[in-house]
Amino acid sequence: MKLLVDQNLPGRLVPALQERFPGSLHVNEAGLGGARDIEVWNYALRGAFDIMSRDADMAMLAVRKVGDVCIVWVRLGNMPLRALLASIRDALEDVQRALHTRSLRVVEIRAPRA
Repeated sequence: MKLLVDQNLPGRLVPALQERFPGSLHVNEAGLGGARDIEVWNYALRGAFDIMSRDADMAMLAVRKVGDVCIVWVRLGNMPLRALLASIRDALEDVQRALHTRSLRVVEIRAPRA
């Protein structure tokens, strides 16, 4: 399993994903900076990636499109990079399990409820 990190998330996230998701890329590394969602989707489909994104439209593509691409929908508010990395890192085991079983097309990462 590998993730294609959408342009609305920082490229510095990719190294933190490599242990659980080797081969992950940021869209900029794939030459897709500024690409439309459907272009990112098609690249992921061709390259056997799942997509990590903050974009609700990307999550909707997972519901409407055919193909074995799942979306990791990062539903965290604006926060410093260090906090974003920590929140995503804390969720990676659950994300990996959900993607491995393919039980959900959209896997959400949310802030813990207080």
